[in-house]
Amino acid sequence: MSAEDRVQNYAVAFHEATLARWLAALGAVAQSLAADASLIERIQAADVDFGERQMLLDRILPADLDLPVRNLLYTLAQHGDLALLPAVTDALRRRMQPVEAAPLEVEVLSAIVLSDAQRQALVARLEASHGPGLAIRYKVDPTILGGMIVRVGDKLVDGSLASRLAAMKQALGVTGDQGLGTRDSGDAHSHESLIPNPDKPEPMR
Repeated sequence: MSAEDRVQNYAVAFHEATLARWLAALGAVAQSLAADASLIERIQAADVDFGERQMLLDRILPADLDLPVRNLLYTLAQHGDLALLPAVTDALRRRMQPVEAAPLEVEVLSAIVLSDAQRQALVARLEASHGPGLAIRYKVDPTILGGMIVRVGDKLVDGSLASRLAAMKQALGVTGDQGLGTRDSGDAHSHESLIPNPDKPEPMR
């Protein structure tokens, strides 16, 4: 694990620990307010100024309460919103729950329908590079002539025969259909086909 990864992990751990401590403190204060139904009314009475509200609230707040939590409670009292504290606590608890990340979307465009073996080989390669749980959609477009176009998220890998021919024409200074057929070439500008061939053994790494 790199130093940057460790830094991020520590930052997440500190953040989660802080939120958990704040959540516990808010929950305890909410219970104290619920135990005395008249306390909120006394704190938020129209004839009680902000300083008095702070003093009344301080009577039920732990002495070691973190300052940001204390200031939040003062703000609720100032605006007459102490009754919303249980709802605020629930909302914070929901925010702390991990959110399942959406799967990475992959679009595979090929000139022909891929066989099951080809799809399995392609999925294995994609998962090796981008992790499991990919949302893969397959489409057929004969105009790409051969090969494959793969879009992973916002990244595009164009390994189609049509793009190879276009790249070769540009490199050779050929316009239109002059002097270039559709035969695949070993030219340095050609790209390795992205369609896995199940009958061809993988090269040694």
